[in-house]
Amino acid sequence: MVTAESTICFYRGFNPATSRGHEPRTCFSFNPPITMSQNDHYNKNDEFSDLWEMSENYVPSESAGNDAAWNKLKAQIEVESTKHNTGLSITYRRLLSYAAVLALFALSGYFFFQPTVTTPIISVTENTRSGETRLIELPDGTEVTLASNSELSYEINETSRNIQLSGHASFEVARNENTPFTVNANDIDVTVLGTGFDVDAFPDQEVRVFVKHGKVRVNNLKSEAILTKNQGVIAQTDSIFTWNKTSNPLSVENGVMRFNEADLHFVIQSLSNLTGNSFTSPEKAEKLLFTGSIPYGLKSDEIATILSQALNVSITKAKN
Repeated sequence: MVTAESTICFYRGFNPATSRGHEPRTCFSFNPPITMSQNDHYNKNDEFSDLWEMSENYVPSESAGNDAAWNKLKAQIEVESTKHNTGLSITYRRLLSYAAVLALFALSGYFFFQPTVTTPIISVTENTRSGETRLIELPDGTEVTLASNSELSYEINETSRNIQLSGHASFEVARNENTPFTVNANDIDVTVLGTGFDVDAFPDQEVRVFVKHGKVRVNNLKSEAILTKNQGVIAQTDSIFTWNKTSNPLSVENGVMRFNEADLHFVIQSLSNLTGNSFTSPEKAEKLLFTGSIPYGLKSDEIATILSQALNVSITKAKN
């Protein structure tokens, strides 16, 4: 904006058209604002001409009405001067509005076109051979004891910890309340935040879950069960039953199978799964409870002898 000072004087008995009069009655100066752009060139002479044209209609006299006429003209001049200031203010505000809109679009485009950052997924499969036990530490700090003839697959990132199990495993889960830990086995889901539990889930068999400490949720397609310390369930795709045990019926570590008040039916099934050896099962085997340790390396005849003597029943190796 450019300003230029202008002065106007009015005389008693002075007529602007003839340029004759007496001594000046009143003079005043003003600084009309001039807004200039590429498309709008404002000239100081134009502003002066506007004021001059207004003054042609003012013919002062010696009457008392001169003061009122003068005040009227002065008010008109101030209004004309204010119009230019207002125009500049409106133009400035409009430019600010345009700038704000452009900035908003620019920011929107920046965030829209930013590449999506995805958390890498760690996917691994672990397995064991017959007679082998492995201690596996997962990327989240969870420790897994994987029993013989078992397979474990896991996918872990910042939002999920998903495990697939076929076989027998003992879990000590690293606690993370923002990332649930879920074991899927034979269409049964076992979900925890941080706890210790065992899962026995060989193909085409029911899933057995026992909680050593903490809290576990077990669910199938139709129902779910919440387990706490020293509680267990036997789950199938359409049912979940309580496994009435106060201690873990089977733990596997360092190549040794440790049974604790496990029913004989479960013992024989576990031996078949973990060692590949099959045995005959006497009547009412589910009512006979066995407590003892059996190393992986024992022969089938040796295992049959241990069970027969402990339970006072006849158990033999099954014929293939």
